[in-house]
Amino acid sequence: MVTALAATTVAAGAGIVAAITAQPAAAAAGCGVTYTVASQWNNGFTANVSVRNLGDPLTSWTLTWAYANGQQVTQAWNATVSQSGGQVTARSVSYNGSLGTGATTSFGFNGSWSGTNSSPTSFSLNGTTCTGAPVTGNPTSSPTTPNTSPSVPPSSPPPTGSPAWGRGLPPAGAAHSMAYHIVAASDGTGYTPRANECSREIHARYWTYGPDGKVYPTWHPPRDPSGCSFGHEHGDDPRTSDLYSTASWPPFGYTSEVMLDSMPQSSHRHEDHVGHKVLAVNNSNVIQGDNGTSFFPPQGTVIATCDILLKFHQGTHSPDAFSNNVHELLLNQRCTASNGGQVTEARYNAMIPLGRAGGFSPSECPGFGGQFINVQSAVPADSPSDTRSLGRLITEPGCVQAIREGRTHNDPLYPNPVPFTVSDMDDFWFSDVSVTGSGLNFRIAPLFYVVNPSRYYDPSKPNRLGRIVDLCYTDLAGGDYCNQVRQITQQTGQQIAWDDPRSPFKGTLREFRPGSFSVQNSGPTTVYTDVYGRNASSTPFTGSIRQYFSGNGGTTMYVRGSTKDYGSNSADGIRAPN
Repeated sequence: MVTALAATTVAAGAGIVAAITAQPAAAAAGCGVTYTVASQWNNGFTANVSVRNLGDPLTSWTLTWAYANGQQVTQAWNATVSQSGGQVTARSVSYNGSLGTGATTSFGFNGSWSGTNSSPTSFSLNGTTCTGAPVTGNPTSSPTTPNTSPSVPPSSPPPTGSPAWGRGLPPAGAAHSMAYHIVAASDGTGYTPRANECSREIHARYWTYGPDGKVYPTWHPPRDPSGCSFGHEHGDDPRTSDLYSTASWPPFGYTSEVMLDSMPQSSHRHEDHVGHKVLAVNNSNVIQGDNGTSFFPPQGTVIATCDILLKFHQGTHSPDAFSNNVHELLLNQRCTASNGGQVTEARYNAMIPLGRAGGFSPSECPGFGGQFINVQSAVPADSPSDTRSLGRLITEPGCVQAIREGRTHNDPLYPNPVPFTVSDMDDFWFSDVSVTGSGLNFRIAPLFYVVNPSRYYDPSKPNRLGRIVDLCYTDLAGGDYCNQVRQITQQTGQQIAWDDPRSPFKGTLREFRPGSFSVQNSGPTTVYTDVYGRNASSTPFTGSIRQYFSGNGGTTMYVRGSTKDYGSNSADGIRAPN
């Protein structure tokens, strides 16, 4: 006799796991279901469903359940999901319909909720209520391990590129990443246009497939061809890179998605959309003896030329970087030596740590580095720290005091020391990461420098968030940027807000340097690591990211990227947050 259904709900942070179990019974058919809310935010959530067939072998399956609180499924992967009212129906797709006795399959989806997001309490597989009851007799196949990373069928490679980039939305039924959902969904918070800016639907047309076959947001120009402005920019057009034919469009938020699919809730990291910045540089000269200590490259022999296409997440408008030290780097870099043509290449995707978790150090105003400022616990709580570089250097009240005291510093653009001004309140982010394994030694030590961030650290303000433009209206020495601000106010009689397109403090003037770079690899070129570039393996594993390292360069070279102002065209309407 089958006992009554037992449902247990365990809360773990924002995640909820509903396990459907029962005592052994002699039923000829049965099933077990595990429903997990992997992540939950505002009015959205991501759920994973694992289905175990405890009955006769199936050639296709249909799983049904009901929501009690008005939840709606918005996108799904590894199943075709439809909904009528509270009733949800998930049907197998071509590659996972066959389900032997004792076998397990899984699928996932994004959904919306309001008020309460309670888990379903009952499921049915092909019309049979899932009680978890085991099958009598011999199973026809061995149980399988649930696939914790949703993907397209192994027999078919994931789609690549973006065939409708900028022109249309993803195909119906395409699996959406969390990053795309947040940007494109009506309840999303990743892109909230103002009345005169491009609509959310236009923004959602700029997408690409990631390595997992899901849809991700990607680079778009500051303005759509229709003429509307997005209000933010993502740096260089990837198509200008000599590496674009290999790298294609960068999928913004890919490593965060891997974390979401394979790690506990406490280890998730999601980054705001506007902070994703692209650098594309071709034929960057590497100078013999350059170690990056000088602002300008030294004169000397060119020992190599490098092509760089990278995407790094560096937001400079929010309090995120005050404590959170891991940020997404999607790196594609190929360097060719001048003598002999030795080629070293890396395609590396990871959440890289920039300094210590939980805080930061002062920026150049009042002095590089200095005492570490401990702010609060980082997100994720288990974020690794980088202790070899200077980490994140951000301006704080010590800079305001240095300006007030008239303290000076050496500026490479001037022969003599000059006083600090509000226009010197910039960000320097350093990192030093490596991947090692059998025959592999890879290292990159980049610098990401932003001259005109919109925020600084002020523990006396809400969220510890100060707005640099507001300092232009004090008695502090302002410098060139504040001169612009004050001139506009004199003409209009209005104080410029931090997110006004006319404010020069919006994170658009950036110098990105790949920095120290070396690849020495005598093993396989394809390597798999975790999201932090650790645990290198020649075979994939749950939560792994595929990396590529080729070449055996004998020395470390210092690669300078470029310095550009991506907000120089006022017609683009770029503003903070950016």
